[in-house]
Amino acid sequence: MKKLFCGLMLVGTVLALAGCGATPTAPATPTAAAKAVRASNRIVAEGKVMPVKFANLGMATGGIVAQVLVKEGDRADANQLLVRVASAQQKAAVATAEASLRRAQAARQKLFQGADDNQLIAARADLANAGATLKQAQAAYDRAGGAGNPFAGMLPTSLQLEQAYNSYSAAKARLDTLEKPPRPADIAAADADIAVAQADLDRAKAALTDTELRAPFAGTIATITGQVGEQVASGAPIIRLADFTAWEIQTTDLTEINIVKVQVGDAATLTFDAIPGLELPGKVARIKALGENRQGDIVYTVTVTPDKLDERLRWNMTAKVSIAPKE
Repeated sequence: MKKLFCGLMLVGTVLALAGCGATPTAPATPTAAAKAVRASNRIVAEGKVMPVKFANLGMATGGIVAQVLVKEGDRADANQLLVRVASAQQKAAVATAEASLRRAQAARQKLFQGADDNQLIAARADLANAGATLKQAQAAYDRAGGAGNPFAGMLPTSLQLEQAYNSYSAAKARLDTLEKPPRPADIAAADADIAVAQADLDRAKAALTDTELRAPFAGTIATITGQVGEQVASGAPIIRLADFTAWEIQTTDLTEINIVKVQVGDAATLTFDAIPGLELPGKVARIKALGENRQGDIVYTVTVTPDKLDERLRWNMTAKVSIAPKE
């Protein structure tokens, strides 16, 4: 019985010693986000290949796509027309505004043209006739006693004289208008009418221009999402344009611990997962001033410009950036 107890104690001791020698299994932990690491005296981070100049282009005004004048991969010149939406209403508005401006300009021009010979001859003849009629009415009024007749106001000759005088005054005013230059007030009013018409035309032309999408700079059509017949919203990107003649690499995983060691102008070495053996020298061109919170770490965007380019580089390729901070 004593031997059995001793045996059990021995087995227990062996098991206990074996348990003490085993390595405990650590609990699983979430994988942390990729961070820049310090390798010797260099800081290594991941980045993406980006064109130096690119833009997501959308229409200034929404509508039905009427024309798509380019396709993906096309080279576009600066100010080249890329997309047009339906613009019948805008064109009609321009035509109406142009007609209104022409009328306003014609009215102002007429002020300075004066009357032609036929108008002057007719106006002078009307004034002469009105003058003769006034003289006849005045003579008839005088024969009836004129102003000395207390009943003159009740006689037909009094009314005839008044009518003749009014006709003469109107004829004289018409002739004066034809013979005199335009009044400053009339010119000012005509100028104001032209200014209003011109402003209406400018607005109509701007609305028509907004139905066209043009390239803001020369580049390559990277993507197109709008198709003929589709409804597009104002400002919604439908074309991505980029200049592929110049590239830069952007990395966003340099934490605050590493960014303090990096300065603009630091030398960098660039390698690319998709192009084994390619190594390009470069320099830190920009460091974004504002850090962003990414999975608990404050990271900063650093832009590196290669000293030379390779025709195999493509947008969004993965790059490894090795920065040598200045001591």
